Amino acid sequence: MKDSKHIISLLKAQSEFAKLLIKDEINLFKAAYLTPYLQEQILFIFVKNQTLFFAAKHPAFCQEFNYTREQIIQTLRQYPQKFPTLSKLSEAKAYIPRHILAPKPIPTTEIKRYFSEHSKGIFINHSTNPEIHALFEKLRLAILRNQPTQE
Repeated sequence: MKDSKHIISLLKAQSEFAKLLIKDEINLFKAAYLTPYLQEQILFIFVKNQTLFFAAKHPAFCQEFNYTREQIIQTLRQYPQKFPTLSKLSEAKAYIPRHILAPKPIPTTEIKRYFSEHSKGIFINHSTNPEIHALFEKLRLAILRNQPTQE
């Protein structure tokens, strides 16, 4: 009688389930070759057009990846018995998905006032220094802008 591992391996060998075999090879590669730090920095890995794509979480990882991508392909080619489909790949690339690069929208919320302005902006500016005089006038304008509108 065949056990479940044997049945699953036979199913993966069929062309309809080839993606499962590739996924298993990618998981084996991640566990065997990549350091825990690199595993953290990768969102996911997939194969497309004979290229192994690494989706990164940060742009710095892509630069770091450029130093190791040739070693990754060489490692996959050295072990064709462990990685039968991945060993035939010609290139490895890292990229950052759009949803990470896109700036996060800043939520617009109405600012609630916790205190009311007691000053009415009515005061005499006794300053003789022109710089200080201008600062007091800016302060007066800020006070007047913060006054609640009378409707």
